[in-house]
Amino acid sequence: MEFLILAFEALKERRLRSALTILMVIVGVTLLVGVEGVSKGTQRFIESEFEKFGTNIVVVIPTDQSQLIDDYIVDDIKEMDGVLDVVPAVSRFATISAGGKEKTVMVVGIELEKLHLLVPELSLKDGVLPSETDYAGVALGHKVAYNPDGTKFVDVGEAIRITYAWFEQGEQKMAEKSFVVRGIFKGIGSYFIPIDEQLYLPLRSAKKFFEADEYDHLYIITVDDKHTQAVADEVSGKYGFNTLTPQMIKETVDTILGAINMYILAISVVSLMVASIGIITTLYTSMLERIREIGVLKAIGFKKKHVLKMFLYEALIIGIIGAIVGMIMGVVLSYALKSIFFPQFPFINPYFTIDVFIISAAVAIGFSLVSGLYPAWRASKLDPVVALRYE
Repeated sequence: MEFLILAFEALKERRLRSALTILMVIVGVTLLVGVEGVSKGTQRFIESEFEKFGTNIVVVIPTDQSQLIDDYIVDDIKEMDGVLDVVPAVSRFATISAGGKEKTVMVVGIELEKLHLLVPELSLKDGVLPSETDYAGVALGHKVAYNPDGTKFVDVGEAIRITYAWFEQGEQKMAEKSFVVRGIFKGIGSYFIPIDEQLYLPLRSAKKFFEADEYDHLYIITVDDKHTQAVADEVSGKYGFNTLTPQMIKETVDTILGAINMYILAISVVSLMVASIGIITTLYTSMLERIREIGVLKAIGFKKKHVLKMFLYEALIIGIIGAIVGMIMGVVLSYALKSIFFPQFPFINPYFTIDVFIISAAVAIGFSLVSGLYPAWRASKLDPVVALRYE
């Protein structure tokens, strides 16, 4: 304990130099903890999103406009091994109007009774789902039914007009029809299948309104997630379609986050290396300034190991203070990064595990102790007679 007190007093005597050295350790630890918190929080959010619709879905999209998805392809895919069901869909951007207000949304025609296969947690907030034979009914995603300020754009039972414009052989054409809102979905916040931002028509009604004989995309539901990639590869190889699975998105996001983490980790390590140089400089300078003091200590009975301990304790104190303050600042940095870079995603919150703090503290303290070895060794090797004669 007395060595710890001596080390602390030695650092206090050189406050400015010690503070600057500790600051370099703090910067490295802050970056480690701060970025890791945001990264873990983002990964947790992504995983929770995937849990909403599972990992047994394959989205099939034509590579270009020349590729068509028709009923023959739908029936053929249904016969593939590992396929539980196929849900075709027609989708177009259109303008909807109600009560003198307008919105541009994605209008999706789909077998509404099968939506639960895609998003098991999906449920209605108000109303009912239009049946497949209902040519006048629609269901709205939460953000379609509500304005950004929380007021309702349109309510269940009210009329809504859909206007769709397209070009055919250089000539603009337009289709308009009034529908009745049968149901409004609860907000689910799904981004793989953006239920909240879409308006839904029964598939037959959509095909008739858009004059569509083919489908724009398909959702394939596999028996389980073990078959998902195999089915995606088979469909892609047989028809040349683009296929997308939740796992593909997760892997892409993980790769991006991993690259960002490695980049920040490299910066953090460089910061800690700079701090190490600072620790070496601080302790070596301290050793030079205290040569006579070391000589006196050795003369009164201090051994090499005692001097070694005294200097290593100084390095340990620098590492501990830097780690503790750095971890606190890292938590603050995580929330600052979230506010600056992810303000549009209020549901992404920094997440910390005990491992992050243990590893960050271990790295900081480890760097500090290793950096203190050389000055401590030099101090312990001083000859007491030479040290006492040092001016």
